Amino acid sequence: MLRSINWLQVGAAILIALLGAYVVWQGSEYPMGSLRRMGPGFFPVMLGSVLVALALLLMLEVLHSEKETAFWVPRPLLMICAGFIAFAALLERFGLVPATMAMVLLVSCAEKPVRPLTALGTGIGLSVVGVLLFIYGFSIPVPAFQW
Repeated sequence: MLRSINWLQVGAAILIALLGAYVVWQGSEYPMGSLRRMGPGFFPVMLGSVLVALALLLMLEVLHSEKETAFWVPRPLLMICAGFIAFAALLERFGLVPATMAMVLLVSCAEKPVRPLTALGTGIGLSVVGVLLFIYGFSIPVPAFQW
């Protein structure tokens, strides 16, 4: 069965590829360095290259996928933005664990149906990993809890 091209998703993949190409172009103005002594341009160029590669893979995947029935669904976008804003607002005042829990719980509301137990388990797991990695591993001066 031949499917029509999903131009909306192909267009989104093209925009992601253009963003990656722009990052590579801007990052190439800085010295690259080497793998042992990375320069300031190394990370943006690599990040932009990965973004372009993922956009091309996304384009191949969605080129012949079925068209979306709903053109604009604001709930996922709004809930993901609310999760990031909550994380940024709560991190310094309440600590890493409450900020992570708030972010995960808000972002989990973007998907239908909402699964509160899965969101709670994911939040607890990410909080434990965040505390172990960032506070104990990297010694980032952020409290786990601050009341």
